[in-house]
Amino acid sequence: KPENLHRFPEIMAGIFYSAIQRITNVYAGDAGRIWKGKPPSAEAVYRFLEFDGVGPKIATMAVNLLARNFKVPFADYYSVDISADSHVRRVFARLGLCAPNAEVGQVVYKARALYPNFPGIMDSPAWEIGRTWCNVHDPKCHACYMKDLCPSAV
Repeated sequence: KPENLHRFPEIMAGIFYSAIQRITNVYAGDAGRIWKGKPPSAEAVYRFLEFDGVGPKIATMAVNLLARNFKVPFADYYSVDISADSHVRRVFARLGLCAPNAEVGQVVYKARALYPNFPGIMDSPAWEIGRTWCNVHDPKCHACYMKDLCPSAV
């Protein structure tokens, strides 16, 4: 039996179908219309939130990827937040930016405070550091490019 692509394939099938229906009915079959016309980042995030099964993390991640990886222009970027998953939270904590037990919202607001114009710009680097070097049990501080700034570096 092939491995599932998602933990909840039945739920995701319905969400995927709903997304296709929304793109067809609301955006005339063109997903690019979701971000067409250089909308404010808050509007773009809101448009993704209108899809079934999409919460704030996925919505901001979608806009963040469009802006960073695909160079889609938006009127501003201040509503593009960091996606504070376990890797990002760990890196922020070890860098001394947040408490080790910081809630997701605290990490999001810290990123906003650090770079209000585009807080999500820190998402990919923090995730990469957390995934590659700043592991839970075996951090590879010697190889991390933040080692000279990190108070937790060993």
